[in-house]
Amino acid sequence: MISVHDISIQFGEERVFEHLSCEVKRGDFACITGVSGCGKSSLLKALIGLVPIGGGDIRICGHDMNEKTCNIVRRAVMYLPQELSFPSETINEFVAHIQKVGRVKDVHKSIKQLYKNLSLLGLEKEILDKRMSEISGGQRQRLMLATLALLDRELWLLDEPTAALDEASRDLVINFLRTKQQDGKTIVAVSHDVCFASHCSTLIQLG
Repeated sequence: MISVHDISIQFGEERVFEHLSCEVKRGDFACITGVSGCGKSSLLKALIGLVPIGGGDIRICGHDMNEKTCNIVRRAVMYLPQELSFPSETINEFVAHIQKVGRVKDVHKSIKQLYKNLSLLGLEKEILDKRMSEISGGQRQRLMLATLALLDRELWLLDEPTAALDEASRDLVINFLRTKQQDGKTIVAVSHDVCFASHCSTLIQLG
């Protein structure tokens, strides 16, 4: 699913890391972990061409990652960034936007799945009637995960999916992701949380 061979990432004069190689197999639940500033998020972004690499190569979803293939790869990936930005004011508008981006044909079936996702993540379906400004950071994080899951991509890349959550909510996210792994998804998550990492089948240690 993912093969990283001898890559380096550098911003200006700052070398984040070099000569990194790792592999994630189809169906894995992998965690990229390490100390703050070691390049965890940069590696995740490099996998889908959002951060350039110096040397080496990345092969993902059957394609060598480069300028010609990055859009093909991104259509096979669900990416949840650490910094959440919502292109709409209300949550219902956001859900409709994701359905449009994902070209969802059966909207009724999609909403039923969203209700299920919300329940698994400890959120009431009434949250959909709220404005983004009316919910907490932890709620937004889980809402984003529940909604982006509707895209049904085979590979999930998640940047600190439990960073803003308390212990109970974190456990709900972990169980949700493990369920999706059992459904055939390949999951790669950045996390500094030791508990989160302990539930992953593959660890990619940086720093």
